[in-house]
This record gives sequence, C-alpha cells and structure tokens, in this order.
Amino acid sequence: MNFLDKADKIVVKKKEEIDEWVKSKKLDTNPPFYTSVDLRVSNKKIVAVDTNIFPAGFNNLSNLFLKRAGEITKEYKKNKHKSKVKKVLIIPELHTRNQFYWENIISLLKILELAKIDAKIGLVLPGEGESVFEFEAKSGKKIIAEKVIRENNIIKITDFTPDLILINNDFSDLPPKILSDVNQIIVPPTQVGWHSRKKHIHFKFYNKLVLEFSNLLGINPSHFLLETKLMSDIDFENKKDREKLGNEVESMFQKLDSEYIHNQPFLFIKSNAGTYGMSVMKISSANDIINLNRDGRKKMRVSKGGNQIKDIIIQEGVETIFTNKEPVYYLIDCEIVGGFYRTNQLKGSADNLNTKGMFFECICEDSMHLNCEKFIRPSLEIIAKLGSLATGYEIDYLLKKN
Repeated sequence: MNFLDKADKIVVKKKEEIDEWVKSKKLDTNPPFYTSVDLRVSNKKIVAVDTNIFPAGFNNLSNLFLKRAGEITKEYKKNKHKSKVKKVLIIPELHTRNQFYWENIISLLKILELAKIDAKIGLVLPGEGESVFEFEAKSGKKIIAEKVIRENNIIKITDFTPDLILINNDFSDLPPKILSDVNQIIVPPTQVGWHSRKKHIHFKFYNKLVLEFSNLLGINPSHFLLETKLMSDIDFENKKDREKLGNEVESMFQKLDSEYIHNQPFLFIKSNAGTYGMSVMKISSANDIINLNRDGRKKMRVSKGGNQIKDIIIQEGVETIFTNKEPVYYLIDCEIVGGFYRTNQLKGSADNLNTKGMFFECICEDSMHLNCEKFIRPSLEIIAKLGSLATGYEIDYLLKKN
C-alpha cells in the first residue's frame, strides 16, 4: 500500500474527529470566501505548496463541481450572512487580455446564480472617461462590466447596489482607496493582497496546523510539513548575497538529507510574494545559486507587474507521484467544491509545473462523470483544507498588523 492510500485510510477512520477539529478551527479564525490550493503528493509527503486567496481558474472545474460550488455558496450565504446577501459585485483583475480569465469570471457568475444571487461586474478605474466595457472570453461569450462609483460609503454601479463585494483581484500594488471604509461586506479583504501578504507567514500558520493535525491522527508530521526559510534583502546581482543564500541552501539540504535517504533532495527559491509561476527557481545544490548566470539573476529580480524582489523563501521541493501532474483543489468557505490537475508534459516529476506548456485536466477522467466527487481523495481534501484554514489565520494576522 503506497503512502497516499495509507493516508486516505487513516483520514477516513478519523473522519468524525477531523471534521470536529476543522469546525473548531473555522470558528477560531475566518477563512476567506474562496481559496484554491496547489498540492504536491510524493511517495512520503502530501503538502499544500501554494494557497491563493483570490483564485482564478473556476472555469477549469467540471459542471458538476460548479453545481456543488453553487450549493456550498448557498450554505455560506445562509450560515455567514443569514441569507441577507442577494446582490454581489465582482471586482476582477484589470487590463487582462487573458480570455481564459474571463471564462473564470463567467464561471463565478454561474456559481452565484446557482446560489440564487444576482451578480454583476464592477471595474475600479481612475479618473473620468468610459464607464461601460465589454470583454470577450475564450468561448466567444461577452461580459459587460461597469466602472464602480462611490456614493458616501457605498460602492455601486449605475442602478445596482451590492450587499457584498467579491474581490477577484490580488492587488499586487496597494488596494484602491475607493474600496476602503465602505459600509458593504468585502471578501476577501483588500488589505490582504500580495502588497502585504507574505508566503513565509502563510507557511508558518500552515505548518502549525500540520503539527496539530498530525497529533490528532497520531502520524509523523514530516509527512505534511513543508520546510520553508525566509531570506530578506537579497540582491541576486550581488555575489555576497548569493553566497549568503547558498549557505542557507546548504543548511537546508543537510537537514533534508536525513529524510531523503533514497532520493536526492531539491529545493525551490521563490519570491516571498505572489509568483504566478514567475520568480521560481529549482536548485539541486548551493552552487546553483552562488554561480547563477545572468538570465537566472534577471529571472529572480522582478515579479508580477515589474515589482522588484527583495525577500525570497527557500522551500523544500516535493516530487509528484503523478509524473507531470499536481492536484489543484478549489474551496468555498473551507469546503472542497472540486478540482483539477495542473499538467505539463514538458516537465518532470520534480519540476515546477506552473510554466509554459501547462494545461488543466479534471480530477475525474470524464468531466461529466456522475460520481465526480469520488475522485477527491480524503487525505488530499484535508490537506487542502489546512491550506485554506492557514489563510484564515494569515488574514487575521495581516488585519491586526495593518
């Protein structure tokens, strides 16, 4: 029996205890409305390697998963807002030419419609000028969006005043002032975009939850922990900084050697803020970073929007048992709604798959399969929930800090 099967067996056996524990953690913090969690599954580990608080990609979920998302959203509306949320305004990314992104927005609109919520799209734009915009999704469907206006402390568009504002924009730069101090509910909070969010803080909370969860299961926490180290004020053009980074890399390799007896450990260097597949580098030795060539230094210098990278994390690499696939699960109110595989046939089991050549496949082989839920493995489901719960604690931390 492989590790994934063993983990599934333990999780199923402890299901009632786990459900109660997750319920208590949800009450202790406030997980965001939605999250997506990238998982890596090896022969000895199941880990959440990235959790997105403003997920795109809902268009990659099967119709059955979208229906499930609508049902869970309906429960969220009932439990969190006593069914008072009837109108939602979605604030999307701006100036994106990615037609698949607009398919994601169409899927979000469908989920809200299934939850009996009236939803429209609002754009946060500076200055005067055009107020109504049309975008075309990959399918050819058109999306109408309007520029938001503010009346006193109320955000609206034309004759549509939402009860809740749903942010689908990660705000890599500071959030717009128009959305601050408004009377409506805003989820997730604009203060937790990548302008303030840091990966090392997220993994601090994730690993803390792993320790509690592992104790509950009576299993070695190393199976779910993800070793992560922050390095601040790193200039990749400066050889002394690269040597300092190389020393920390070597220390982490020595720490991991005892765990990876039969396999060679590897690490990833990542920006401490959002990566989007950018500013990520796999390394197999300290020399890889010390002797980094010009192209590599350039790659690690800036992230999305041309923002300069100053802080990075060194993170344990985890192989995928799925050859060139990794599961991505989507959650609403910390409940799994569905998922898919990120697949990249140009890459191997130890590579970053979120690069050129990737595509998405439903978790189930047939996206119209009537029993699609059975493809959601119990152990992967709970680790995805840990990623989502960790963002709840992360948000609490950032809101207090700000």
